[in-house]
Amino acid sequence: MSLRRRPFPEVMELLFRAMGDESWRVRKEAVSVVLQAQPLQAEALEALIALLRSADNAGLRNSAVESLERIGVPAVEQLCAHLGDPDHDFRKFIIDILGNIRCATCLPLLVQALDDEDMNVRVAAAENLGKIGDTRALPHLLKVLDGGEVWLKFTVLDALSSIGAAVPLEKLEPLLQEGLLRRATYDCLGVLGDRNSFPLLLEGLHDKAKNAREAATIALMRLRARLAPQEQEVLVDRQLRGMAGSATAKKLIDSLHGEEPVMISALAQLCGIMGDERAALPLVRVARAERLRAPCLDALRRIGEPVMPLLLEHFPFAIAAERAAIVHLIAETGRPGSEELLFAALEDDGAEVRRCAAVALGRMAPEGAAAKVARLLDDEEPQVREGGLDGLQHLAARDAAGVGAICSELLRSRDARKRRDAAIILGALGDGERLARLVKDEDASVRRAAVASLARVDLPQALGALTLSLSDEEPEVRAAAAQALAEKGGEEVLAPLCLALGDTDPWVQTAALKGLAALGDPEALPGVTALLDQAQGPVLIAALSTLAALGGAQALGPVRQALYHGDEEVVEAAIGILAAHGADWIDEHGQALLEHPHWMVRRSFVRALAQLQGAESLSVLDQALARESDPLVKGEIVELLDRLR
Repeated sequence: MSLRRRPFPEVMELLFRAMGDESWRVRKEAVSVVLQAQPLQAEALEALIALLRSADNAGLRNSAVESLERIGVPAVEQLCAHLGDPDHDFRKFIIDILGNIRCATCLPLLVQALDDEDMNVRVAAAENLGKIGDTRALPHLLKVLDGGEVWLKFTVLDALSSIGAAVPLEKLEPLLQEGLLRRATYDCLGVLGDRNSFPLLLEGLHDKAKNAREAATIALMRLRARLAPQEQEVLVDRQLRGMAGSATAKKLIDSLHGEEPVMISALAQLCGIMGDERAALPLVRVARAERLRAPCLDALRRIGEPVMPLLLEHFPFAIAAERAAIVHLIAETGRPGSEELLFAALEDDGAEVRRCAAVALGRMAPEGAAAKVARLLDDEEPQVREGGLDGLQHLAARDAAGVGAICSELLRSRDARKRRDAAIILGALGDGERLARLVKDEDASVRRAAVASLARVDLPQALGALTLSLSDEEPEVRAAAAQALAEKGGEEVLAPLCLALGDTDPWVQTAALKGLAALGDPEALPGVTALLDQAQGPVLIAALSTLAALGGAQALGPVRQALYHGDEEVVEAAIGILAAHGADWIDEHGQALLEHPHWMVRRSFVRALAQLQGAESLSVLDQALARESDPLVKGEIVELLDRLR
């Protein structure tokens, strides 16, 4: 750390020694000091490259790799000069660094390395051509597929997927004859294939090798997602439904027992399209995992009624997560004859089962459901109580009398939580009179719930009650009132929302600003403009957004000024607002934003630059990449360059 203050040539050897220290903290600090010394002289850069030969000190070599990658484009020319080095390990390190820098100027040399005498170098060349993503490499990579080693072809297929440009199907189809390459070929087809690939992928579902069948499934579902619904039916779905009940379908269903989420999600989707009811129990078992629940439930919905007898038979033996999924499906299908099961599920040991049962009964509305669902409002689990509230709100439309009676009982309670629940349910009942009384409740949470529900009630006195709530002693109630006024809309809410701009609480001001933005009435501009002088943080951000929403391009002067604000979040917001109104601000303010001290601002600006100017921004992005030191911003710029080239 102390060496930062010394001239780099004087301390270079000491820093290089530190880059190989046994402590990762020392190595990291040394790399940081080296990067601070940019730009390095040619001699120093050459010495840094030489550290890649440190075969006996992996820490030193890795530190050199990290330093060269973060130096980036300025190091490319000298790195390329070593691609003819006799040490094949050294050549491979150079190629890997060039690939991670992702500078296309080294492309011809990496293409030459595809014919290197060393297998590892050839593979590294193919892999890093994929990272660079330049389509000029395509003819050379495709040539490798005509011959060469299997492992090299495998890497080329991955590189082709990374580049993402169209590849002739006749180049890929022959590779399906090579057992070791089938999975990689299917993966590649999933990225690069077109409608002509579907016969190959459908045939791949019958492959004897399990990993090939699964790869074909993922690729098939990826390509299907790009089709219009009518094309999906003709090219894919009709053929998949014809597989239901077959031995191949059983093998694909059995693969649901795997562990790879992407693969299982694709298989679940495929099972739903096939409509094979044998997938019912495997899908329910997979649905135990929260991140896979949605695709499994979608598949079960698609198979439809045939799965329900199987699931109901399994219900007594299922674990809680499976029972919850089954109850969820009952709620959606409204299956007659399931009422007793749902009533029993209200007392299930699993909290998620109880919650789903309450929601299901709310949607199906069998006789006597309201009183039984209401018991869950006292459940010890918050999610179950919320499920009970959800169920009662749905029941309000079908059993207004029963739900109204429950509200009357809740309103008599001394427990504020129960009165809050009543306020929420009264919104579903449209009972504005009782809600208007609740906005004066002694408890702030009740008043807040009543105010929020009033936004959904068509009642003449609702506007007055909401306006009165803007003077509530609790900021959270005032903020809810401002939000409710915004939801009601209409010219009569303009004055109350403008009044709320003068509130002492920033969250109330923010809610009022968002409401005015949604209202879109330019008469609010003077009040919003007056707020800018003293506003900070979220209030200032909301004010700038509201200003742009109400005044359009003519009101963006303060937003341009905010590009130089001391709060980086305000600057980021200003960039986003200006970007939504065109690119005429970039020439004047772009340089300052590229040199902004905070990395988040620089990242936001390069994103906006690429979005607004497209390929015209390439030269500026290249320059930004050359001087950028933050790895996150640097990675962002590299991705943008890859996308635009």
